[in-house]
Amino acid sequence: MTKWIGLGTIAISSVGIFFGFYYYFSGDVQLAVAIVTATTVGLTGVLAWTRHFIFHKQDAKALGWETERPDWMFEVGFANLGFGVAGLLAVFADMGLSSHLKAEAIALLGYSAYLFQAGLLHGYRYFTDKKKMAIRLWRYCLLTLVVAGMMAFFGIAALIHP
Repeated sequence: MTKWIGLGTIAISSVGIFFGFYYYFSGDVQLAVAIVTATTVGLTGVLAWTRHFIFHKQDAKALGWETERPDWMFEVGFANLGFGVAGLLAVFADMGLSSHLKAEAIALLGYSAYLFQAGLLHGYRYFTDKKKMAIRLWRYCLLTLVVAGMMAFFGIAALIHP
C-alpha cells in the first residue's frame, strides 16, 4: 500500500507542478501558485501522513528503517499532515488575509524546506549505508530535492508577485 501512496504523491505533485508552470507562463500566477500549493503541499502532505502514520510498519520497511518504536514515524507523519492542512487552508479557506498568495508562499516554502531536509537525509543514508538502495537515491533523495526546488520556486514567485 505504501508503494501506491508514494507513487500517488509523485503523480499528484507532477500534475500540480505541470499545471503550475502552464498557468504561470500563461500569466495567471495566482492560479499557478494555488494549484501547486494544493497538490504538492495539501494533498501530498495528507497522503504522506497516511503513509507514515497509518501504514508506518510498511513504510519503515520500504525505507529500510524498521523499528519496534515507530514514534519518529508518527512525528514525521504529523509534520506532513500539519503542512498538508496548512496548504489546503491557504488555498481554499478565506482566513481574512489580504492575499492568499502570501499564505500559499508560506506553505510552499515551509514544506519545501522540510522536504529539502528529508531529501538530504535520504542522500546521506544512501551514501553512508553499506547496502545501497537505488530507490533511496533516485526517488527519496533526488526526486524529493527536485520537487522541493520547484515548490520553492513557486513560493518565491508568490512572494515577489505584485
